[in-house]
Amino acid sequence: MTHLVVIGADKFALEVARYAEDSGFRIELFLAVEGEDIHAPDGKWSKLAEYEPVERTKVVLAVSDMELRDEVIEKHIRPRELEAVNIVHPSSRVDPGAVEGEGNVIGPDNYVGVNTVLGSYNVVNYRCTFGHHSRIGSGNFFAPNFHSGNSVEIGDGNFFGLGCTVAPEVAIGDECRFQAGITLFEDAASGFSYLSPSRIKSIKSTNSVNSAQS
Repeated sequence: MTHLVVIGADKFALEVARYAEDSGFRIELFLAVEGEDIHAPDGKWSKLAEYEPVERTKVVLAVSDMELRDEVIEKHIRPRELEAVNIVHPSSRVDPGAVEGEGNVIGPDNYVGVNTVLGSYNVVNYRCTFGHHSRIGSGNFFAPNFHSGNSVEIGDGNFFGLGCTVAPEVAIGDECRFQAGITLFEDAASGFSYLSPSRIKSIKSTNSVNSAQS
């Protein structure tokens, strides 16, 4: 069994740790990033800034904040020559050649279509699908129930909220943020936040208030 150090110690880190354990890894330690709320077990975590790894220590990046992820990669993983392994949950359908880079986290019940490839440091939570002959860059975060059609191109550093859908042959740039539930039928330029024009709002009716007071 391969020992693994989890970079992150909050709630999301515990979720990623479960993916890793299901994939045959044994969690050795959680490393808390500055400012995190600690949810790792007592005695099982340390501060990332104080950690002194041995050469080629195997790690998984389990931080959900996009900017913080980039900072950890550039300031800790690469300078310290840590080995960011790919985590692919056994319940997901992912061809061996589909993962070209390092540090990807692919959770349970995902599907990656034929001749679709991923770069590095992507997070694919659970129940996501990627259509065939698509290209996924690096540093993207896909919340649960993301779905894309075939021949889609997604750049780097994008964040997709819960339940986003991308239609076939759509191209998405870099560093975009997509609101939960949005469906994309056209190409998305880099550097924008994409929001749904309609949002459900909860408004307490006057009748219900009066009924409660009577």
